[in-house]
Amino acid sequence: MTSISIIWPRLDPTVQEWLLQNPGCVVLPRTMANRVATGMDEELPVDEHGEHWFTPEDMTFLKARRRALDADGSTAPTGAEARPDVREEALRR
Repeated sequence: MTSISIIWPRLDPTVQEWLLQNPGCVVLPRTMANRVATGMDEELPVDEHGEHWFTPEDMTFLKARRRALDADGSTAPTGAEARPDVREEALRR
């Protein structure tokens, strides 16, 4: 099973931004799941509606990414610019 944390660096920036703007969402809508499949030839497991349900680990990762972004004060949607120490600090909270 593909984990969001593993594919994060390769995700379309639009998908990353959506995920960071919706950190409490438990499902990735069909349009975003399709962007993942189209943008990187990676298919996420989807339900009968084409939506991808996040695992608890995905949710933890996404919330940590958002906290790290907030702590960094950056407006960059990708996380590639985030300092690793900020991310690790957010994961410990």
